[in-house]
Amino acid sequence: MKKGFVFIETIITVVVLCASLIYLYSSYSSMINNEEARVYYDDVAYIYKASYLRDYLLNNSEIETVKSIALNDSYVEFIGSLYSGLILDDEQRTDFQYICNSFNVKQMLLISSDLISECDGHESSGICYDSYDKLSYNLRNYVMSLNDTSYDYFLVVEFSEKINDNNSNDNIGKITSCTEGTDIRCHSYYVSLAI
Repeated sequence: MKKGFVFIETIITVVVLCASLIYLYSSYSSMINNEEARVYYDDVAYIYKASYLRDYLLNNSEIETVKSIALNDSYVEFIGSLYSGLILDDEQRTDFQYICNSFNVKQMLLISSDLISECDGHESSGICYDSYDKLSYNLRNYVMSLNDTSYDYFLVVEFSEKINDNNSNDNIGKITSCTEGTDIRCHSYYVSLAI
């Protein structure tokens, strides 16, 4: 009788320990995923770069016109230095293109806060589906993580960068632009700012 009781106690102890380990593992794995997202989302250095881009657009572009025209049938519009009607002056367009290249900007979007408030990214049709369908997988995940709807429009900027490690001493540690999926150790960083 005593051996049966010890066996049952052992089984209960093992079950409790296993349940505790599973709980710890899931908590730890969730923390790692959140930390990984935090590294690539809204990093302070990229917020400053995006803020400079936003200020340039507010002072030298027709961004208000683009807001009123482009976002009628979609909540997302890709904008950039070559976007028709964004920057009318050729010299300013060249300056903006140089800034985007210097900051390693992969793409910029103008999104309506309606995308955040009305869509959850899992729709099968309609304007929400069409808007999210334009986005890459990683960019969609970033946009789905946004929750601020206190402004009408947001500028979302994706930066693609890698740290050079080739044999030339001049280029070691230098941050350069890259193409995701092609270049090794290429990372995308995402930032959104009200505009």
